[in-house]
Amino acid sequence: MTIEGYTEDEFGVKLGQILSASTPIHSIEHLKGRDKELDTIKKSLYAPGRHVFIFGDRGVGKSSLGQTAAIQYQSSDASPIFVSGSPNDTFNTVIANIVSQAINRSRTENVKITESLSVELRGIKYSEGHEESGIDIASAIRSIGDAVELLTQVAAKHSEKPIVVVDEFDAISNADERNKFAALLKQLGDRAVNLKFIFTGIGKSLDDLLGAHQSAYRQLEAVELPRLGWDARREIVKSAVESCGVGLNDDVNWKIAMVSDGFPYYIHLVTEKILWAAYSADEMVVDIGFDHFRQGLADAIISTAPELKRPYEKAVLHREQEFEDVVWATADHDDLLRSLNDMFDSYKVIIGKRRDGRASIDRAKFATQVRKLKDVKYGAVLQQEEGRAGWYSYREKMLRGFARMQAAANGIELTGERPAPRQAMHLGNVRSGYRGPSIPMGVRTGQKVSEWEDEK
Repeated sequence: MTIEGYTEDEFGVKLGQILSASTPIHSIEHLKGRDKELDTIKKSLYAPGRHVFIFGDRGVGKSSLGQTAAIQYQSSDASPIFVSGSPNDTFNTVIANIVSQAINRSRTENVKITESLSVELRGIKYSEGHEESGIDIASAIRSIGDAVELLTQVAAKHSEKPIVVVDEFDAISNADERNKFAALLKQLGDRAVNLKFIFTGIGKSLDDLLGAHQSAYRQLEAVELPRLGWDARREIVKSAVESCGVGLNDDVNWKIAMVSDGFPYYIHLVTEKILWAAYSADEMVVDIGFDHFRQGLADAIISTAPELKRPYEKAVLHREQEFEDVVWATADHDDLLRSLNDMFDSYKVIIGKRRDGRASIDRAKFATQVRKLKDVKYGAVLQQEEGRAGWYSYREKMLRGFARMQAAANGIELTGERPAPRQAMHLGNVRSGYRGPSIPMGVRTGQKVSEWEDEK
């Protein structure tokens, strides 16, 4: 034991309470940097007939925001209803899952009396312990009107302020089935049913998720969730480390913020691994330092979900030597959409930081290698912006974070530097997700060169 006051079991339990790399966050206390979105959702749910749709890239924390907001809204006489979409789901199966969860979640009154919830459809009664299953409920739903009838009964019996979270709505593969929810929300509003919905899904807009049924948009508050900004990234790390009773080197905190690329998954995972590295150290740890960061980062790379690592590995393993440098160059800087010229500037800086004396490739070959990264044989890492020749973005935005972690683990800091003099502050733009400096001035790298400085 090298973090004072904890056995290994106690320390593991503690980390599970303060960090959530594998599961959504449920408490406002641990949800950092989303105050504005939470306030928007809370105020939107006051409006009769209005529901919420949280959308954005994978890994930005949509599920955590949705579940936290639902717990905040739900009255204390019951728990929120949580369901998730899947490729095999239909409108009927999702509604059946909602009803089944409501039935099997006992309602507890203030006087500690529990009562079973039951609903009826065309004379058939569904209740906890009844012989009919969720499959039976789904098969009994013949129309959107049937779904409205069931949900009206759920709303009346479940609790004072019932709310449903439909997570991973985009996973429902059939667009026609997704579109039925637009009609459902309209009918629930027309009948003033006291039931709120929060949907979460990967997408750039509601058009991606609900198709052409824009008439339903007035029932929805659209909340687009960007990557976390600098302050929120640092607060997650600082709060977790301080909860364990140790200090934190501020420059290490900045480094975690940078390699995470603003994705909560990476922040929580890297911080968890760094704290375990500190706990396993040979000497008593007072402050989290660079050695713990390097060990934790290496462990986080190993533990990253395989579906996130696989495209990167296809792009760089058994390829020409320069491919990893090219991939790192595409992940540099805050902007999610980047030009070939900008990426080539990043590549030149990366080659300048290499200590193995490798030769750089020229711009023509760099452009050829970048184009290969669109191919599935190379992991389909990049996609070209439609109508904008020479502009690229990551097909899976979370993969950028993994590329940044790999670069940092190999001693290459992706800081947005340019081979020519640059400004100290980068204000970002609408493509960046967050607005703020590309590189905080004066942040130490833990290497012999102690600060990033503007080139003279």
